[in-house]
Amino acid sequence: SDVCSSDLTYYFCAIAESAAGTSFGAVLTFTTPAAPAVVTNPATQVTGAGATLNGAASPNTLATTGWFRYSTSNPGSCNDTFGTRAPSSGGVALGAGGASVAYSEVVSGLTPGTVYYFCAIAQNSVGTSVGSVLTLTTGRVPTVTTSAATLLTATGATLNGSANPNSDATTGWFRYAATDPGTCSDTFGTRAPTASGTSLGAGAAAQAYSVALTGLSPATTYYFCAIAASSGGTAFGAVLTFTTPAAAT
Repeated sequence: SDVCSSDLTYYFCAIAESAAGTSFGAVLTFTTPAAPAVVTNPATQVTGAGATLNGAASPNTLATTGWFRYSTSNPGSCNDTFGTRAPSSGGVALGAGGASVAYSEVVSGLTPGTVYYFCAIAQNSVGTSVGSVLTLTTGRVPTVTTSAATLLTATGATLNGSANPNSDATTGWFRYAATDPGTCSDTFGTRAPTASGTSLGAGAAAQAYSVALTGLSPATTYYFCAIAASSGGTAFGAVLTFTTPAAAT
């Protein structure tokens, strides 16, 4: 066959011959184009429901496009048929240079606490190349429990709860109101504290936390619940009640 292999440098020269002898031209080179060289890089900005997939590819001097594939099932090796394509069509234009170009794609709608397999893919006019298969694990939602209120006075109380961070950095807080919200949410009544919350770490065991309330009304029933959030999402404890005693006369 007269077809040259891709990504190879060839040396050539012109030769001419006559009765007077043979003459030789200078030796020159040319390099045949090649499919992209692709690397899959670790995912970043991983949350419970999304992540940024990262890769890099050398276009090898031909116009090149890059994209990704991901799935909860291990494909064994990267290919352009498994799982979900990101983006669903087209891809990131990587130019036609000779140096590696980084590219990324944000994916959403992932399931919390789940291992995903992904890889980078790039294509030019010579062919399609794939990177290695890497994994990412989405954050898990905390597990939250509302505990009974303590230290009740006519105008104050301490709200108590606990949350298991499930190995993801977690913050805890409370909501309370004199009106029954039905179920716990992060919109009813008053937030305690009004901003931020208690840092509960990133361990795998339940962490207790509490907030002291003041300025309550005497002889009043209050509804409250514990709330905790991590990159995996926000979780809610049950709604409990406490009743402040009557003011001293």
